[in-house]
Amino acid sequence: MNKYFACILLVLYTYISSAQNIGIGTNSPGFPLNFANTLGDKIALWGNTGNHYGLGIQSGLLQIHTDLSNSNITFGYGSSLSFTERMRVINSGGNGLDLYGRITLRNGTNPLDINYGSGIWMYKADNSALLGFMGVHNNQNLGFYGGPAGWGFTYDAINSRVGIGNQNPNAPLAFPAITGRKITLFPGATGNVGLGVHNNEFRIHSDYEPADITFGHENLAGVFTERFRFKGNGGFVINGNAGSPGQVLVSNGTNVSPGWVNNPVSDMYNNTEEIAATADVLIAAGQTADIPGLVKNLSLTKTSKVIVQFMVMINTPSCAFCGNSSLDIMILLNGGSTGRIRSQYENNTYGTATGIRTFTLTPGNYEIKLSGNNLVGPDIRAALTPPTVYPSFLNIQVIPQN
Repeated sequence: MNKYFACILLVLYTYISSAQNIGIGTNSPGFPLNFANTLGDKIALWGNTGNHYGLGIQSGLLQIHTDLSNSNITFGYGSSLSFTERMRVINSGGNGLDLYGRITLRNGTNPLDINYGSGIWMYKADNSALLGFMGVHNNQNLGFYGGPAGWGFTYDAINSRVGIGNQNPNAPLAFPAITGRKITLFPGATGNVGLGVHNNEFRIHSDYEPADITFGHENLAGVFTERFRFKGNGGFVINGNAGSPGQVLVSNGTNVSPGWVNNPVSDMYNNTEEIAATADVLIAAGQTADIPGLVKNLSLTKTSKVIVQFMVMINTPSCAFCGNSSLDIMILLNGGSTGRIRSQYENNTYGTATGIRTFTLTPGNYEIKLSGNNLVGPDIRAALTPPTVYPSFLNIQVIPQN
């Protein structure tokens, strides 16, 4: 009893003599409640010995602690029986902090050092070393820092732009000015689907040859409509149509898809046939005769331009006082004359009759041949064989129309 009374007197004395400051373990308290300048536990809020709820001091450290790892520390407002929690320090398990609301972080250096912008450093999963930092890079950028690239991911918060390996993005998404792979959309077993930039080249690639690249549009239901496709083997397909060998892609005008058509150059050069005369023919005055061998039968499946060209060697035999000859070379289409080339020749001379005609013919069967008509004068020999200088021929060129 005397011990307790003496303690009470000592406390009262200390309180009164220290201008209403209370000292616990110190005779000169400088604050309303003052503990001795010793390390260790200072206040036990629950528990009389060993682990307890309370406060303690260690070197350079203020401790707020619970007694067991499954007991947590919370911060909030209200009272013990009517408490609203805002933050919880969790002493066990994978989570260490539970917070209601936002966190505002500032640069904490004094004097201010802009190289220490606010943010969070994070350790590796095994706590063996620091792995990276996320936070403020400078007065414009937020980002992630780590690895050989340093600030490898940057968000320009002033202009709302993202940089990947680019600390000064000039577009909504910007990459560094280096060549190589830029985006991998699907890492395949034999290659990657994605985009890349190489020397003077923008590359869109699939992961292996059988994989194609398609372009089109997709509706809200996820239904894709293909417009054109680049095959992995180099082929090209438009609206599902790969065309036929030799065809070319031709524009059909504004707001209309292009389409495959027969190659005009191919039609011009691949659909040409030249036929040589097979024998001479002697055409008497006032008579008409076909040029042997210069005949062609056509079967057209579509409207086509047909170009007919010919050259015929002609000789007027010697005949004293017979006068000169006049000969018509006629292109006969299904037996009807469609064009005449008229030539006049003196006796005992050689010459060449040439001509060309173009027809537009609808689908059907046609016969094209050459015929000579000796209008006046002595006999005329046409299609000299073997030719003296040039062969006699009939050239037929068929160009299908679109």
